Amino acid sequence: MYAVYRQAHTPTAVEFSVYCNFISSKEKNLVVAGTSQLYVYRIIHDVESTSKTDKSPDAKPRKEKLEQVASFSLFGNIMSMASVQLVGANRDALLLSFKDAKLSVVEYDPGTHDLKSLSLHYFEEPELRDGFVQNVHIPIVRVDPENRCAVMLVYGTQLVVLPFRKDSITDEQEGGVGEGPKSNFLPSYIIDVRELDEKLLNIVDMKFLHGYYEPTLLILFEPSQTWPGRVAVRQDTCSIVAISLNIMQKVHPVIWSLSNLPFDCTQVMPVPKPIGGVVVFAVNSLLYLNQSVPPYGVSLNSQTNGTTAFPLRVQEEVKISLDCSQSDFIAYDKMVISLKGGEIYVLTLITDGMRSVRAFHFDKAAASVLTTCMVTMEAGYLFLGSRLGNSLLLKYTEKLQDTPPEEGNEDEDKEKDKEKPEEPPNKKKRVESSANWTDEVDEIEVYGSEAQSGTQLATYSFEVCDSILNIGPCVNASMGEPAFLSEEFQNNPEPDLEVVVCSGYGKNGALSVLQRSIRPQVVTTFELPGCHDMWTVISNEVKAEDKKVAKSEDSEDGADTGEDGEDGEKEEKEKEKEQEEEKKTEPPIEDDKKKHGFLILSREDSTMILQTGQEIMELDTSGFATQGPTVFAGNIGDNKYIIQVSPMGIRLLEGVTQLHFIPVDLGSPIVHCSVADPYVVIMTAEGVVTMFALKTDSYMGKTHRLSLQKPQIPTQSRVVTLCAYRDVSGMFTTENRANSSVHKEDTVTGNQSEEETVIHELSNLVDDEEEMLYGDSNASAAHGRDEMGRSYGIHGIYGSDGQGKTEPSHWCFICRENGVMEIYQLPEWRLVFLVKNFPVGQRVLVDSSSGQSAAQGDGKKEEVTRQGDIPLVKEVSLVSLGYMCSRPYLLVSVVCV
Repeated sequence: MYAVYRQAHTPTAVEFSVYCNFISSKEKNLVVAGTSQLYVYRIIHDVESTSKTDKSPDAKPRKEKLEQVASFSLFGNIMSMASVQLVGANRDALLLSFKDAKLSVVEYDPGTHDLKSLSLHYFEEPELRDGFVQNVHIPIVRVDPENRCAVMLVYGTQLVVLPFRKDSITDEQEGGVGEGPKSNFLPSYIIDVRELDEKLLNIVDMKFLHGYYEPTLLILFEPSQTWPGRVAVRQDTCSIVAISLNIMQKVHPVIWSLSNLPFDCTQVMPVPKPIGGVVVFAVNSLLYLNQSVPPYGVSLNSQTNGTTAFPLRVQEEVKISLDCSQSDFIAYDKMVISLKGGEIYVLTLITDGMRSVRAFHFDKAAASVLTTCMVTMEAGYLFLGSRLGNSLLLKYTEKLQDTPPEEGNEDEDKEKDKEKPEEPPNKKKRVESSANWTDEVDEIEVYGSEAQSGTQLATYSFEVCDSILNIGPCVNASMGEPAFLSEEFQNNPEPDLEVVVCSGYGKNGALSVLQRSIRPQVVTTFELPGCHDMWTVISNEVKAEDKKVAKSEDSEDGADTGEDGEDGEKEEKEKEKEQEEEKKTEPPIEDDKKKHGFLILSREDSTMILQTGQEIMELDTSGFATQGPTVFAGNIGDNKYIIQVSPMGIRLLEGVTQLHFIPVDLGSPIVHCSVADPYVVIMTAEGVVTMFALKTDSYMGKTHRLSLQKPQIPTQSRVVTLCAYRDVSGMFTTENRANSSVHKEDTVTGNQSEEETVIHELSNLVDDEEEMLYGDSNASAAHGRDEMGRSYGIHGIYGSDGQGKTEPSHWCFICRENGVMEIYQLPEWRLVFLVKNFPVGQRVLVDSSSGQSAAQGDGKKEEVTRQGDIPLVKEVSLVSLGYMCSRPYLLVSVVCV
């Protein structure tokens, strides 16, 4: 029971996003936050592309996907988020602010697969509140670009400075907080901004500037407020001030200030080096300010007439407003802006030879989701987070200037340029950027083209690669029974209810249907009386004739791949339609090898064999055993052969032809079997484990046969279930591939990574549990192995050539009656990982395989006595999911005794 409420669904909205090395130093992750949830993603580059699609000129480029690596639930709503690279750390830390004035610095801990708090800060003293009972100010966190310090604005007037330790600061100079003398944090202190300037009130936004020797914070504020109905009396009320933070001496001089900015300024965006300065967003105008050059501003609509005295030029061909907009730089002089309606513009800062911005160029590129946050990921990728719709991963590509624009919503200048493709690129760029400024045209003629002055104009195209589902904000909800429910589920004693919510806003509005579980749409149903188990197996023999027929039809149509491959380029262009048809017809032929040929039904005293195809019909005569029940049926030998396991024997078949039969008598019937090609592991009712391997030789005139291999494993406690696993990702390894030498400790290290990654669905990280196994003195060495093992894992799974070089490895998971789970490496049956009290459901599985032989002998009585308290493992299964089968999941069914 829940005393107050129960959260039926985790928050799905995205309000903050950062791109940093969160999981490891070898790859960057996208960290998104919404309400009380923190999600970590990585980009998966889909490299699956066939040669046929590469030939086609219309072939779509590969699409990247977001893969969730981790998720964390917090005990408060996140108000602001930023990332920082601390000195000596292998991964980035996150700064999370919570209301009213709390700050947490956390990082990912591979030892527990959870968040680890590095530093906690609390600034809710009464003297900081200035007597206010309610606090309406959001604690804003900002981090210096060079990771020297972070600041948090609390209560609208107090600036908390959190300095970070650098190499130049010795341990004697710091009185560190957090983890004692090794802390990365210097003591925080508070600046009352009113002491810097008595007019420094009503702070609108603040950001750190690029290119300054000391951390320099630029604050946008409005000392005397106004509103649109009062601009006739009071206007241009906003100001900026830049404060240089001398952290060691705690002095903060104002080095730059500017007042009388338009009253509707909303945010500032620092411009990266080499340009520097800041872009100020106002609702109706856009300004560029720098300490050493005159300000430059443009009017984006007619609302600036009479509302500001700030000198603004009219930006032709653009009629937009920037309230509720989000932006981020994709280059030092190019910025992507998402407006409140979802329109995406690319803003180019046009500079002269002195790196001074003298013009803006807007290019409407696309229309997208209503954006709440935006972050640039690796080159060519942009993430748009939204709390009003689905968050999107966008891929942006630079269009060639001499090609006509494909989209109809381009500027008129581009339509004119489309009619004159013979113009040289430089001339085209010049006309596009400065057709409206006669004085700038003269300037270009005097001082040279823009290509020499450093600005390159480009148009961009955006495409959606992936999206993160969002069901919020939920405006209304209703509950009811589903409209279509298969007959099989109508007799369910529990009511099958759905919740329909009105979610989203505006053009992102939608109806979201929430169901408790996956509800299959049943195609057909028929009863199987007395059927206990069933399997489907792939048969190449059945589909061979269909494959020949399909190929002959293709050759008659003139779409055979061999004939097309010999044609020239002209002929390929002439036959684009035929190639498209070929691509549509080819995949089913290739998929014939993966289609199931037989359905095997096991009864109490017999087995039924059904052949699948257009119709399902029973086979009367075949090489399958039908006179008794079947324990297991599956494929082996790269799906070329079928294996059928009966209680007293094993059959190897090719299609319906029996190749090899092995009678098995181990004192009790076979009750369980698991296959990891080419190994077959069986278990009897008394817990005896035996393995067979598929051999290709001419022994006794057979081309393929099963060879018995009796494993030498301890038998003190009975084996209750097992699972064989074939790893193709390269994650399961007992070697540290990043190191040329292989140590015994690395063996344990690598396998810890395997098991913990399986359990916690996180990533291929190696654990730091050697500290528990080998003592504190080896902690630093273990940490080094941690990084090396992780670097291999990431390369092995996500590297460009990792999959091609990774050899499949084979493993066997064994669960015993005394609660021990063991991982053996096949075919040697070498114990590499051992977990005690496995069925209890530990959060982290720790390897206890060192000295396991003595422990098993000495602790046998203790384990047996505690057996009654430990649940019994009924079934264990390890399956590979995710991209390139790189996410192993260990599924365990436990029965409480």
